[in-house]
Amino acid sequence: SRLSQIRSERRANSRYASIQQCRMELREVENLYRKEKIPFLNSTKYSIEEISAKILAETGLQRRKY
Repeated sequence: SRLSQIRSERRANSRYASIQQCRMELREVENLYRKEKIPFLNSTKYSIEEISAKILAETGLQRRKY
């Protein structure tokens, strides 16, 4: 996973960077968000522009131009 890759750059060959640890942490946080009804978005494959467009669409917020 991308998270594991990022962590491996920081702490190679550690439990912290292991794919199993990353999957477990992501599963736990997703379960917490669902339980508390906190919206979330997997942004792994999206550009910042796509992420912001999705957030605006889902929340009904209007884009401001400065």
